[in-house]
Amino acid sequence: MITNLGPRHGASSHAGSSVDYSTERSSIIQAMPMKSLIIPMLLIGLPASLAAAPPRLVPEAPSLAPNYWCTWYAQNYWIGRGSDLKSLKGVTNAAARDELNEHTLFNPKDGWATTYLPNSRQDYIFLIDHGWQTKDPSKRIAGGPAFFNLVAEEEDFPRYAGLEPGELLKRFNEDIKAEGWNSLGIWTRGNITPDQARTFVEWSKDADIRYWKIDGGDTAAFYSYQAKQEIFPELVLEYVTGAGGNLNPKWDRDLPSYPSVYDFGGNLRKPMLRCLKNSDVFRTYDASPLLMTSTTLRRTHDILKQTQQQPEYQAVLNVQDDCNVAVGLGVLVASKRHPEMGERTYKGRDLHHQLSGPRTMQKRINEVDRFGRWARIAPAFPAGEGVYLSSETELIDRCQFTEWDTWASNTYGKMVSQSAPAVMARNMPLAVVDCDGPPPFVCTTTYPNGPTGIAVEGRVAPDQKWFEPRARITVRIKDASQPIGIVGHYESLTLEFAGELVGLEHVWAQDLLADEAVDIRSKIVTEGSRLVLPGKLLEQVGTAAGSEGDLSAPGLVIRLEGRELPVAGEDYLPEVSPAVEEARVAAQETKVDGYRGEATLRKVDGGYRVGSDGPRQWVLRKLDEPVTTGTVSFTWRMKPVGKSAKKNGFLLLASDEDANAALCGGAWLGANEITLFENDATWGNDESVEATFNEETEYRLEVDLDRREAKLSAAGKVIRTAFSESFTSISHVGFGVHHAETEFTTPVMK
Repeated sequence: MITNLGPRHGASSHAGSSVDYSTERSSIIQAMPMKSLIIPMLLIGLPASLAAAPPRLVPEAPSLAPNYWCTWYAQNYWIGRGSDLKSLKGVTNAAARDELNEHTLFNPKDGWATTYLPNSRQDYIFLIDHGWQTKDPSKRIAGGPAFFNLVAEEEDFPRYAGLEPGELLKRFNEDIKAEGWNSLGIWTRGNITPDQARTFVEWSKDADIRYWKIDGGDTAAFYSYQAKQEIFPELVLEYVTGAGGNLNPKWDRDLPSYPSVYDFGGNLRKPMLRCLKNSDVFRTYDASPLLMTSTTLRRTHDILKQTQQQPEYQAVLNVQDDCNVAVGLGVLVASKRHPEMGERTYKGRDLHHQLSGPRTMQKRINEVDRFGRWARIAPAFPAGEGVYLSSETELIDRCQFTEWDTWASNTYGKMVSQSAPAVMARNMPLAVVDCDGPPPFVCTTTYPNGPTGIAVEGRVAPDQKWFEPRARITVRIKDASQPIGIVGHYESLTLEFAGELVGLEHVWAQDLLADEAVDIRSKIVTEGSRLVLPGKLLEQVGTAAGSEGDLSAPGLVIRLEGRELPVAGEDYLPEVSPAVEEARVAAQETKVDGYRGEATLRKVDGGYRVGSDGPRQWVLRKLDEPVTTGTVSFTWRMKPVGKSAKKNGFLLLASDEDANAALCGGAWLGANEITLFENDATWGNDESVEATFNEETEYRLEVDLDRREAKLSAAGKVIRTAFSESFTSISHVGFGVHHAETEFTTPVMK
C-alpha cells in the first residue's frame, strides 16, 4: 500500500460514498449512442426545477489558446500504407516528408484536414509539418535554407501553383478554415537572416498565419521572434532545443530517477532557458509512445522547478500529445494522434512507431476533443508564472522495447526506464494520494483565471505496458465557486475547500464533450468542508458524451453553486523558491581533458591513444555549447596502434553523455572499409564502403542537423546516411574503438 505521496500537511483521503454505482449506470447511459440525447436522459428523475434550466459549463466560443493538431504522425503512418513491410529501412524522415500533399490533406474520403477531429477541430490549429516547402532552391524567392523558406512545393499542392508566397499562404489558410479548423500553422527548421525573418513574418501577417513551429534553429539571436514582435505580435512562435532523443538519459540503467537534459547539469539546460525567455511556446519535444507520460512529465518538472515565479520565462510549455496531464499542468498540446490502425504492418503486426503500445492512442481521440474544450475554460499559462511544487517520491515506469515500438533501434530488446515525480502542482498545494497498489501520476493546477485542473495518468510496468490505477485522491481547492476540470480514473476524488459548504445548493457536472450539465448533488457525499466524488460517478458523467468505441479516460468539469462558497486566504499557497543547482558527483571518472567513458585514453603528440579490451567502448567530452541546428563538420586523422587483431576507430557525436543517441563515423581499418551509422547494440553490421588507407588517414564528417543527414569522406571515398529523430543535437564528442587500440588527432570542429 502506497499512501500520502503528497505533502504530510495535506488532508487525509476518503474511500468515497456508500452509493453503489455499479448498478446505477443503467439504462440511462448504456442505451443512448447519440450524445445529444445523453444529457437529457441523465436529467430523468431530478426535480423539475433543476431539469428545466441546467447550465452550460463549457463556453460555446472556440478556444483561442494555440493548441494544434499536427500532421507528422499521419505522415509517418502513410509510408507503405496498405502493405506489410519486410524491412524498416524505408521508414525514414525523408519518406515521411513525401506523404504531405494536397491529396492527403484534402481528399474527402480520408483527408487529414477533412476527416480528423470532427468534434473539436474549431479548438485547434491545423499544423502542416515537415515536407510542405519547395524542394527547388531556385524557387526560394526570399532565400532561406531548405526547410525555412515558406514557399510551398507546387507539385505537392497544385491548387496553389503560380501564387506568390503571401497569397499562397492566405489561400491555404482559408482552405483549412473552411474545413472548420481554427487556422493553418506551419513547420520550419533552420537558421535565417534578420531580413528573411522580416519577410517571412510579413507574409504570415498578410495570410493571417498565426503559428510557426520552429523545429530547430533560429536560437542564436531569435531573429524570427524579434521580427514578429515588431511586425505581427499575434504570430505565435514555438522554439525547441531537442531533448537528446525520445528518451531521457541513462534509460538503460537501474537508477532511482531519470532526469532530463533540461535538469541541472543537463546538456540542453542553458539553451532551454534561453528559449523560454525569447519565445511564445517551448515544446518539451518527442517522447517514445510507450513511456510518453513519464518522459514528458520529467522534462516538464525539470523546467518548471527552475523557471517558476520568474516572469522573464515567458514561454508557455507544450507537452506534445499528453492531453490529460495538460489539464493538470496548465500547458499546451501538439496533438498528433489519429484513428488509423491496421493499415500498415511489419511482419504481420501493425507498425506505428509514434503511436505504438496497448495504450492505443488511436482510440483515444476524445481526450483531444475534451482538452480543446477545457482550454475554452482555462487557457495555458507561462512557465515563469506562479509557483510549482512536486513530491519527493518519483515513480519509475519501465518496459522492454521492440522494433514495433520506436524508431530508436538502440533500444530494441532492452529494458527501458523513465521516471517523474508522483505528484506535481502549480499554484496550489500538492494532492494527497492513497492507494492499495501502484499509484497513478497526479497533476493539479490552479489557473490564473480561477479554475482548477486535476489529472491522473496511467503507468507502465514490465508485465503491463499500460494500466490505469485507481487511487483515493484529495485535492485542496482555492475558490469553491470556480470550475474544476477532472480527467482520468479514480477510486474517489475528495475536494477540500477553505470552509464548510453550508450554503451548497447544486453540484453541476458535465462531460467536457457535452452541451449541458447535470446536478449530481444527491449522488455525492459532503462532510463539512469536503466533497467526495466516487470514481464510478466520475466515469459515468465524464464519458457520457463520448464517441462509441473510444477508450479515452473520463473528462468532465464541475461547478458548485450556492451561497457564500468558501475562498481560501493567503495561507493556501505554499511558500517555495525556484530550484538552484547543487554540486553534482561525476558518474564516471574523468580521464584526460574532460573525456569520460569505458575506453582507455592517454595523451600522445597531437592527440590521444584510445584502447578497448571489449566491444564498442568509447570516451566522450562535453562541448561548451551544444549544436542543435545547421551544418557542422569535424576533421581528424587516425591510425591503428600495435598488433591487435582488430584495427578500427570511430569519431562519436552524441546527444547525451552515454551515447545512446549518437552518430559514429570512421573505419574498419583491418577490413579496408569506411562506415557511418547511428550507435546501436552491435557494431559491424552497418553499411560500409571499401577504401585503401595510408598509415594515417584524414577523415571529414559533415552533419546537417536540419536535414538529418551525414556524410563521411576518407581516402577518396564517401559514405552518406540519414539518421533518425533520436539524434537531434551534438552535446558530446569523442572516440570509439572495438577490441582495438587507435591513435586519433584532436578533431577540428567547424
